[in-house]
Amino acid sequence: MGKSMGNGFPVAALITRRCITQKFDKDGIEYFNTYGGNPVSCRAAIAVLDVIEREKLMDNARDVGNYLLNKLKELGKKYDIIGDVRGRGFFLGVEIVRDPKKREPGIEEAHEIKYKLREHMIIISLDGPKHNVIKFKPPMSFSKLDADFLCDKLETIVRECQNKKDEKQETYM
Repeated sequence: MGKSMGNGFPVAALITRRCITQKFDKDGIEYFNTYGGNPVSCRAAIAVLDVIEREKLMDNARDVGNYLLNKLKELGKKYDIIGDVRGRGFFLGVEIVRDPKKREPGIEEAHEIKYKLREHMIIISLDGPKHNVIKFKPPMSFSKLDADFLCDKLETIVRECQNKKDEKQETYM
């Protein structure tokens, strides 16, 4: 684990079971880390963990994550270009497809959605083998109000993409 663990300070942690680390001891393999044991970084990580606990941010991630997941699933029922919505907590994905039956990846559409969200100051990334899955990993302080804002903007953009797709299909008929 790393990155946000120290809120900007260089720190990471290796989390495993004792039986695994004992194999390293047995084979004479030593673990080394450039930042290992830095007291300032360790203190920063402890402070971050304290805030997460005190402000119940894990509960928030679960509750608001479920709220956001349900809102995204509702969008998935309304628009064919949303092939799947999946995830847990604050790690969610919306798969963009061209054809809901064939599940053909909507690569261009996903990129368009990504860039249009940026116009609303919503930064997301794309994932998946074809980069057609919109990945949502909001901060732990993300609220239901933030989720509503995100979904409102996303729906507007998805609707535009859906309408373009429908217009293209009508042109070819």
